[in-house]
Amino acid sequence: MTAANDPTDYHASAAAHHLEAARFHREASRSYQIGKDCGHAADQAVTAHGHALRALEHAQLASACYAEYEGSPLPGYLARSSDKLTSKALALPISLSGSGHHAAAAGHHDAAERHHVQAGTHSGADHYVRACHETRNALDHGKHALFHGDQAAMHHMEHYGSHPSAELV
Repeated sequence: MTAANDPTDYHASAAAHHLEAARFHREASRSYQIGKDCGHAADQAVTAHGHALRALEHAQLASACYAEYEGSPLPGYLARSSDKLTSKALALPISLSGSGHHAAAAGHHDAAERHHVQAGTHSGADHYVRACHETRNALDHGKHALFHGDQAAMHHMEHYGSHPSAELV
């Protein structure tokens, strides 16, 4: 690894964007729950989406740094405890409200942030295979968060129309 392609910087940036996205998704979820106007929730959701896209961009840059380690097995005991649940997260039917989708997105952003922090730690210690696996988990959670953000947007359109300042009824 060279200093010019230091993935720890990408991980730190992705983690920060995931934290911001989670914060905005929680605010959007609360807005729906307490009956604030939908315009406020929509603004929060758009901001969360922007942070999610920026986090995904930085995660992909970090992942590219580990290209030579992609598909490598984790060493020893780590292989048995690897996080395999994220790939199955969307296998179940989804029937959440807009608020529920925002809350689910926030949870996935929180998980992605934790994986990026761990990946940065592994990368800093030159444990690139471990960092690669943590990055893959972070990317999976980030994609699930984007899915739930998209579902929340569709829920908004179906229930409140295209006018972003529509009031809850």
